[in-house]
Amino acid sequence: MRMRACLIAAVLSIAPISLAQAQSVAYGVAYDELYRIDLTTRQATYVGAAGSYAGTPLAALTGLTYGPGSELYAIAGTQKALVRISTGNGAASFVGSFGLAGQGQGQFDALDLSMTYGCDGSFFLTSAIKRDLWRVNAQTAQLTLIGSTGRQISGLAMRNGVLYGTGIGADQGLYRISTETAAATPVGSFSGNVPWIDPGFSSEGQLWASLSYNPPFNREWSDLARIDVATGALTNLGAITGPDSLRFFSMKGLAVAPNSCTPQTPGGGPVPLDSVALPTNSPWVLFLLGLAVIAVGGRRLSGLRR
Repeated sequence: MRMRACLIAAVLSIAPISLAQAQSVAYGVAYDELYRIDLTTRQATYVGAAGSYAGTPLAALTGLTYGPGSELYAIAGTQKALVRISTGNGAASFVGSFGLAGQGQGQFDALDLSMTYGCDGSFFLTSAIKRDLWRVNAQTAQLTLIGSTGRQISGLAMRNGVLYGTGIGADQGLYRISTETAAATPVGSFSGNVPWIDPGFSSEGQLWASLSYNPPFNREWSDLARIDVATGALTNLGAITGPDSLRFFSMKGLAVAPNSCTPQTPGGGPVPLDSVALPTNSPWVLFLLGLAVIAVGGRRLSGLRR
């Protein structure tokens, strides 16, 4: 009994450290550059630039998210296209066009697009200007219109099959968005005035967000925030600082961890742990199995000595 208690105590003491380490880093995009962000110090480190495709810069990046294969994907606003981004050097690979060119506003054909990866293997895309929600084929970037959110949604994030959106302007706040009808249900409003909010979930369920002010406020840095998904309360943690290349450039994309897709019961809650198949190749599973073998072996040896 004493040996088993010691083993359990060891596991419980190690696990929180491992989770904290796993969630210490996120990625963000600012115009055409990728940055690695320390969530504890809010320090951003330059990774690299996206590059170009067919002679046009892959720029005005938004909607950074983990996608298939836990790789980073984003929207290239200059082409209204889906791109895959290397975490090694920031280079972007063209996946496909959304077919939305010419449908935006102003001289830059602005649509204010945002995106997140869904548990069905596709992306979800929204436009704060058109106020529409689409499902996006992850291999071709082909769009399927779901409907109108009726809100100015600047950012999307999904966890366990629930889609969340961050609203701006008159709609500033947190929303739950139906993946079937696009209807946006308010969770709570944000205080202050932030022109662009882009959220991303950590693996343990904390919703983070980058807050961008340019234009129109001409702020030197974007901010990092945490959002309570139960109430919509937003806590601003302060500026995301970094190299000179990031000064006065809005960070309009934040990817913290690959999407969590825990199976759901018919009532909408998570499936009990004992009914969910654990991945046998997980280091943690193998570690715990090893501890179990040691515990059983120790108990049998103790019985033989008696």
